[in-house]
Amino acid sequence: MTANPGDVIGIVAIYLGTTQLDCVQGSNIRLSGRKNAAVPTGYRTRTAASYQNGEVNATVVLGTGDDLDWPDPSSRGPLQVRCDTGQVVAIQDAILEQKPQISDNGGKAPLRWFFDNYTIQATS
Repeated sequence: MTANPGDVIGIVAIYLGTTQLDCVQGSNIRLSGRKNAAVPTGYRTRTAASYQNGEVNATVVLGTGDDLDWPDPSSRGPLQVRCDTGQVVAIQDAILEQKPQISDNGGKAPLRWFFDNYTIQATS
C-alpha cells in the first residue's frame, strides 16, 4: 500500500505469522512502554511510573470450513500490524489472551493479544 503525505491510518491488516486474518473494521493496537499513574499528595499530584504491556485487539470472522478451535492461547508467535500508511509493527512473541466467544450474525470472534517487545518499520 502506498500512502500520500498527509494521509491518516484508514486500514489495518493483521498477520498471524504469514497468514492475513479476516478482520472487521475496528482493529487497534496499543504499544508497550511506560505508564504514568497520578499520586495525589494533599494539594499536589506526583507521578509514579509503571510498565504497560502492549495489546492488539481484532475481531476476526469465521465461516464455512474455518477451524472453530483454531485460536490457541497456549501458542506464542509472530504477529504483524500493517497500516495502509506504511507503518508495520512487528511483534515476535504475541500471546493470545483466551479462546474467543464466537457469535452468529457474521461469525465474529474478538481476539486480544499481549506483547512486550516490538519493532516499527516504516515503508514509503
